Amino acid sequence: MKHPMLEYLKESGAYGDRFPTIFCPGCGIGQALNYALNAVDRIVKKDGVPRDHFCFVSGIGCSSRVTSHYLGFDAIWSLHGRAPAVATGAILARPELRAIVVTGDGDAAAIGGNHFIQVCRRNLDLTVLCMNNNLYGMTGGQSSPTTSRGVPSTTAPYGNVESTFDLCEMAVTAGANYVARWTTAHPQQCIQALEKGIRKKGLSFIEIMVQCPTHWKEEPAAMMKKFKSRAVRFSPEKKGEPLENGRFWVGEFVDRDRPEWLETYQKIIDRFQKP
Repeated sequence: MKHPMLEYLKESGAYGDRFPTIFCPGCGIGQALNYALNAVDRIVKKDGVPRDHFCFVSGIGCSSRVTSHYLGFDAIWSLHGRAPAVATGAILARPELRAIVVTGDGDAAAIGGNHFIQVCRRNLDLTVLCMNNNLYGMTGGQSSPTTSRGVPSTTAPYGNVESTFDLCEMAVTAGANYVARWTTAHPQQCIQALEKGIRKKGLSFIEIMVQCPTHWKEEPAAMMKKFKSRAVRFSPEKKGEPLENGRFWVGEFVDRDRPEWLETYQKIIDRFQKP
């Protein structure tokens, strides 16, 4: 029996079979991709959204390889960090598209940091899925903007000396309509957040913490257990509480209805096109 999500994937291509995937054994990106496709599948079947109304856009990095290699959708493999800008162009040209940006923590928060902030500020009708493994995986395990302070990496052998970005806090502060964080150890919550985010008008940012056993030198199952034990369910009453010992917030951080950029812009066009 085939996996039900295979209908949305390319099993073969011009250069042969696409499976097994390019990802390292135990990598969490395949799980996050599965969660995203389950969310898309529900929207296709529940809402009747045509499959060709979905468009996936990525930059560069381990997570970004899913677009060009495996997805059976219209997809763009763009420049490092520039996926939000490319996705903006796609929905300006075709507002009916459900554009999903697939990115990683380095791609989104370092070279793409300004693009990420601006799409949140504009509250464009995009879904940004960030698969966060807390390092640069594809290029050798270097520190990324989300690597914890004091943690060693290939570029910080004596410990990272830089403070981290909280990408969900950035998205909330910049103006996104929907922001949530889960981990690969929370499959149903990930699927539900992605389903809600794709449906949501305006910018949705969903961060999934994914394991990278290759560079963190841990067993995948142990990393997922660690995710489960360190994840703390967020509620507005807990906002501002400090977390220690590597713990982090998961859940929905904001769900609001600020004006969406395309709708606002269309109202201006309609106003000046009236006879």
